[in-house]
Amino acid sequence: MKCLLCNKNTRHTIARRLRTAEKKNVYYCDGCEIAMLDNNRPEQDFKNFYNKAYRKKFKPKLNKVSSPQELFDIYSNFQEKRIKLIKGFLKKETRLLEIGCSVGMFLFHIKKYVREVIGIDYDSRAASFASRKCSCQVFDTDIEDTDLGEQTFDIICMIQVLEHVKNPYEFLEKYKRYLKPRGMIYIEVPNLRDALIYAYNLPNHYNFYFHSAHLWYFTEKSLSRLMKKAEFDGQIYFTQDYNILNHMHWISTDAPQSDCIAGLSSPCLPLRNSIESYRKKELNCFIRKMDFEYNKVLAKLGITSNLSFIGRKRKLL
Repeated sequence: MKCLLCNKNTRHTIARRLRTAEKKNVYYCDGCEIAMLDNNRPEQDFKNFYNKAYRKKFKPKLNKVSSPQELFDIYSNFQEKRIKLIKGFLKKETRLLEIGCSVGMFLFHIKKYVREVIGIDYDSRAASFASRKCSCQVFDTDIEDTDLGEQTFDIICMIQVLEHVKNPYEFLEKYKRYLKPRGMIYIEVPNLRDALIYAYNLPNHYNFYFHSAHLWYFTEKSLSRLMKKAEFDGQIYFTQDYNILNHMHWISTDAPQSDCIAGLSSPCLPLRNSIESYRKKELNCFIRKMDFEYNKVLAKLGITSNLSFIGRKRKLL
């Protein structure tokens, strides 16, 4: 398979089986440190997949398909780290566009820091819900099919989106046209150096990590190279979604929790109801301190669950 970044062919495979036991190869370019799923889904199928099938196949609760309201109720509670990372770059006059905004969980929280927010998502039900919930425009089609003008946005956000698209470089090139001359971009993608896949020996999690909706898998090196190729200058940040108890669960069982809520929440120990409140407080305070320190270590080692990039369009000479 041909590498997105260096254009060289690679036959190095790092996985041959995906989540749900689906058999597909994941190729890896050693020089660029990027992994690529062997995928030939046509463009129209790509749009239909995210409009009709994605949320049925990939869901926060393993045994249930969630409604837009349920998705919002779950994920809107876990935007604090993203808001903290990006809000210092925002101004009251900022015009912000989010690509792949889903049900608006990020837009809902970020809109109070800017003048205007607009979203795009192929899932028509999610887009309609986000528009109502966030009181803003949300389109369910390609940006070229909207009335949005080029060079009109101060910042474009793509949170857990770039790994899904057929060609991330072409995707960035397309949306770059809608940024102002020194406009900013905020990218978040899963980290191929995630501790659960990179540091721990967890065979089941290794297959769980790779799945058919993710066509690309980035490291710090490959994401930096991609953003440089797309002519953005900025910085990589290491961010962690899942808490230390989620990692302990994987380490002890090599299996996922029944839903994502416990893993994304502030860690809380399974204590008896009868235990005295001061003891309960001390024990949970301890595990939260551990979680804080664990996140610091993961970031220091570059093995967090996510990579984030914040940068600007390169200044024309």
